[in-house]
Amino acid sequence: MFRKRHDTYLASEIAGFLGRELRGEDCEIERVASIESVTNNCLVFFSKFINAKFDLREETAIDLDKLAEYSDVLLISEPENCDKVRCASIPSDHPRLDFIKALTQFFVKRPEPEIHASAVIEHGAEIGEDVLVGAHCYIGPRVRIGAGTAVFHNTVIMGEVTIGNDCVIKPNATIGSEGFSFVFDENALHHFPQIGRIVIGNHVWIGSNVCIERAALDETRIDDHCKIDDLVQIGHNANIHEACQITAGVIICGRVVLEPGCWVAPNAVIDNGVRVGHDALIGTGSVIRKDVEPNTVVAGVPGRVLRKR
Repeated sequence: MFRKRHDTYLASEIAGFLGRELRGEDCEIERVASIESVTNNCLVFFSKFINAKFDLREETAIDLDKLAEYSDVLLISEPENCDKVRCASIPSDHPRLDFIKALTQFFVKRPEPEIHASAVIEHGAEIGEDVLVGAHCYIGPRVRIGAGTAVFHNTVIMGEVTIGNDCVIKPNATIGSEGFSFVFDENALHHFPQIGRIVIGNHVWIGSNVCIERAALDETRIDDHCKIDDLVQIGHNANIHEACQITAGVIICGRVVLEPGCWVAPNAVIDNGVRVGHDALIGTGSVIRKDVEPNTVVAGVPGRVLRKR
């Protein structure tokens, strides 16, 4: 999706863009790298946190002294780490975030908006300005896509679906398929037709091979700034509130509610109708069958409260 830009910038330009102090001598920066792969003329970062909000800490030991072996290195890190190095540095309370901002501004090319010739966009679909629709996508007649959104290759969007501005939908996602709902009688299972809609907010990220089912009668909803990793299933009538992060392999069953700011770790399952309180963390591989209180860490099979945050 994103490609490297090969340009040269001064460390002072990067610090100025971030609104941060530059410590040490100004230097030319040509590339970015992980701190393990540092080289000359390189921007790197190191943070004690993987995710500060949930107190997820970096456990890998890094020898910052090795930065002195290279010329023209710029480090973004916490102030106490910047005090230890001889290279140029930018002290930051949020090094990972500032590195991402610098990477996006200076070293990344965004894909150009276009509608690929092989994409099928049905009559009646509404496509906003500067939208990218990749090869072999299908966009149904009742779909609305907001400005600046990128829909990558082989994605299917069908049914009544509204997608906001500046979203990213990675290849092979399916949005708006029938929900899994059947009623049994003595002889057969009868399908409950899914005739509801899907509403997706602004700045939402939807990973590859994600399936989001339309609602049975009302609405499946994913609010602004939600991020959904690859291989996630979102069941019919689920309601995912603002800024939730749902990682790879998660199953969100029908009618689940995630309140704002939740983190769901890989391969967790949240059962039908469960409500997860705001800023809760669901551990890897957990099976959640009961409601979860806000600011709670829950893990296990079945899920148990480990601690309050």
